Amino acid sequence: MAEAKERSLISKEIFGKLIVELGHQYPNIVVGDTDLMRCFGTKAFSKEFPKRHINFGIAEQNCMAASAGMALCGKNVFSSSFANFATKRACDQVSIAVCYNKANVKVCGLYAGLTAEKNGGTHIGVEDVAIMRSFPGMAVVEAADTYELEAITRYVAEYEGPVYFRQPKMYLHHVYDDVPEFELGKARVIKEGTDAVLIACGITVAIAMDAAALLEEKGICAAVINMPSIKPIDEETVKAYASHSKAVVTVENHSVIGGLGSAVAEVMAGNGINTKLERIGLRDCFGMTATLAYQLEANGLTREAVANKVEKALNNINKNK
Repeated sequence: MAEAKERSLISKEIFGKLIVELGHQYPNIVVGDTDLMRCFGTKAFSKEFPKRHINFGIAEQNCMAASAGMALCGKNVFSSSFANFATKRACDQVSIAVCYNKANVKVCGLYAGLTAEKNGGTHIGVEDVAIMRSFPGMAVVEAADTYELEAITRYVAEYEGPVYFRQPKMYLHHVYDDVPEFELGKARVIKEGTDAVLIACGITVAIAMDAAALLEEKGICAAVINMPSIKPIDEETVKAYASHSKAVVTVENHSVIGGLGSAVAEVMAGNGINTKLERIGLRDCFGMTATLAYQLEANGLTREAVANKVEKALNNINKNK
């Protein structure tokens, strides 16, 4: 784990400061809220730029449709809701108004995955990546910590086109000790390894790093790859590591259906790579009203569970030789 400087692990605290800074830098930035300024961290932006902030209330469909209209008038729009509602309740508006028109809207999915915690199972979005990844022209990104959150925010502020910016409520621990470089379509190798490769995104990068440390104690050398750009995915890095590893294990704060694991599987299948693939995430189920720690445990998303999955996969491969 990187020796991080003192810095918040709460997404909104970092994003809120950044969007005000970027608002001064880019006069065309507009923020659309759905009565979630405290969750998005945009209260300061609304005070600093009252004419460039619109609170649509609990009306996600209106927010996304109007955001597309503003973008087509030359604005660079950051609009948000809980990940579940931004992608499902406003699905048609994001697809047709935003993506079909190639509108410059950054759809920010808040409290992504299991981090919605006690807001309840209906607020927990674990299908959002699958939905957004299917829309033509939509980029899908997710940071591993608040340092990378800053890097991605600055990048998408200059990027022209639709982006689904997945943001958890909080991160587990820092992955970086400074703001890294971010480029759409590029992965970052956190740790090298030869026995297996762990590919993760978002809060699960920290889990993968911790699992790799446990495996190291058992003499198993696992590489760890952070995939902040889920679409477009870094095909070359996936191919290179999947081809030279005994097992590939994906870890995600999302359903195993249609998310990071599916994207990696598509790359491997499309390139004839038959390395053993294990996908760790929610298995065809909804989230629940519970703490993040409880839900991670229940869904096999702890460092111990991930390490055990890697070890078991390698043992099965050795038995079948």
